[in-house]
Amino acid sequence: PPSKHREDEEDEDDDHMDVELGKLRPGGGDPTKTAKMQEILSHFTEDQMSRYESFRRSGFQKSSMKRLLSSITGSAKVSVPMTIVVSGIAKVFVGELVETARMVMGERRDAGPIRPCHMREAYRRLKLEGKIPKRSVPRLFR
Repeated sequence: PPSKHREDEEDEDDDHMDVELGKLRPGGGDPTKTAKMQEILSHFTEDQMSRYESFRRSGFQKSSMKRLLSSITGSAKVSVPMTIVVSGIAKVFVGELVETARMVMGERRDAGPIRPCHMREAYRRLKLEGKIPKRSVPRLFR
């Protein structure tokens, strides 16, 4: 239906809203936290600032996350707060994975974009640190 398509477009617009760094209020408006954050940001290189801005603006589409959650839970109804929470957790996980992959690149003295070998090593390290939960159900195929 056309109205459903329109709602999805509005959701996508909400998901991809631009955020200006000057308007950010890290720490919920606490002046000391804001000052600390500004101090940290002032020491970023151009490349680090670009990655930080991308991270702040990025997120998972609500419709995709809702579909994933409903397939996992088996329930047709997934609450909006649950979608937001799981999206946030997923974003933090991806951020940690990318950060660890960047560390791997630095150790190997690799330059350029992150490659699959960096991601695999980052995943392996996060798993060793216990940041990735163990499977509760064994794999069917390997």
